Amino acid sequence: MIIIYFIELYLVIGVVFSIVFLTRLIKVVDEGSADSSWSFRLILVPGCVVLWPILLEKYLRLRKNKST
Repeated sequence: MIIIYFIELYLVIGVVFSIVFLTRLIKVVDEGSADSSWSFRLILVPGCVVLWPILLEKYLRLRKNKST
């Protein structure tokens, strides 16, 4: 049962992260997709939900490099 709760929590965090990422943070990670259409961003949602820790790490690393 604990594994199921962990998977649910991981997916909920992934959904919330993908909404924020695809509306605001994608411009930092990939400048080429800043002007992309919503239909393109919808295709990216499943990948963002599953890979949110990697995308978050990349965003934080790029933000840190731009500030220094």
